[in-house]
Order: sequence, then C-alpha cells, then structure tokens
Amino acid sequence: MSAVLNEETQTLRIAVVGSDYVTNLGLSHLLSTAEFIEICGTAWDAQEVLALLHEKPVELVLVDAAMQLGPLVSTCRALAKLPEPPTVVVMGNLPFTIAEDLFFDGVSAVLHHGVIAEDLPVVLRMIHRGGALLVSDEARQALMSRNTTYDMSQRMRCDALNAREKAVAKGVAQGLTNAHLAKSLHLSEATIKLLVSNVMNKLGVANRVQIAVAITKAMSR
Repeated sequence: MSAVLNEETQTLRIAVVGSDYVTNLGLSHLLSTAEFIEICGTAWDAQEVLALLHEKPVELVLVDAAMQLGPLVSTCRALAKLPEPPTVVVMGNLPFTIAEDLFFDGVSAVLHHGVIAEDLPVVLRMIHRGGALLVSDEARQALMSRNTTYDMSQRMRCDALNAREKAVAKGVAQGLTNAHLAKSLHLSEATIKLLVSNVMNKLGVANRVQIAVAITKAMSR
C-alpha cells in the first residue's frame, strides 16, 4: 500500500464508511467525479470496512460523522490499529472535544459538511499526502481557551524543540503545507519533512493534527 501519492494523476483509493445511505451515496458520487480518485467500496461499520480493506488496497477512509458515537470511535480506532493504517478523515459536524479525541485515535482531519463542496477530492488528496491540516479558527480558539490541566511532560517536550522545529510546529498548527513552510522558512521541502518528523518524535505524537494540539496548548499557557 502506497503511503504517499507521488504524482498529480496517481489514483487515490478511497473507502466510504457511514450509516446514512443518502449521505454515503452523495459523497461517493462527488468523489467519483475526480479522475484521480477511485471509490473502492462502502461500508457501514468497523467490521465491514476492515473486511473491505482486507480485500482491496485502500489509502484513505472517509467516515460519516452521522454514525452513532460508539461505532464512529470504534471504527477509527480499528483502522488506526492496522499494521499499515490508511489515512482516516471524518466528514460531518462534531463537538470539538470529540474531534480532539478522534485526532488522538489516529484521525487526520474532521471536515464540516458544506465547507468543502466540490473541492473535497483535492482536500482529501492533500490530507493524505500529509501536506495539509484543516483546523478551523473556531477549533484553535477552543484549544486556546480550555481550562483543563496542562500536561507538564508535554509542555517540557514543546520547550525542548529548537527554533526551526518550533517554527515548523507553529506553521503546522496554522494549517500550512510543507510547500508553504519551505517557502516561508527558506528551506527545501525535504528539510521541512525531516523537521516535521523530528517534531513528531520529540513531542511523542503520530500526525500533524497532534502536533497542532500540542503546540497550541503550549502557546496558550
């Protein structure tokens, strides 16, 4: 299974998971209009999507947030535990506290209905490449204003980042792509990718969303 798309025209294989037939059908139809996307199938729960992934190579799973919370969480967690987990994107409106928990269960992004429209295929390709983080201003403000006790070990990890790593982490939290970071910091994209990897290792996180959560909390102290 390819983890990253190397060419603009390379096919991104997607599975759609959800309990709402109309929404599921609509998303599948919208995505199928993009020539670089292949819909490999639809499923209604974790068991069905795992069976689908066992039969076909799938790089990205789009999960409908209209599912009940229990099945939604169990589906995301089951996908994250795979030896080679696909990129997981949840589509729908969720309270930020639930979205944050899903990020730490391995979800790469939560997209709100009506925001993406016909750009959804392009956005999914960007998320799969790891070059985009979609965190709304509302979500960032929610992070900044939370009154929960801050994890001191995570704070120390953020403080341990060097100047370049902190600049990259802040850019990730702002939703900047690797290309934008490279241009603004006057570095190559290869160097940016290495710095992002270093940040993940130092913070003990697994993806760009978790970088954003950690660095935003550190900035809010």
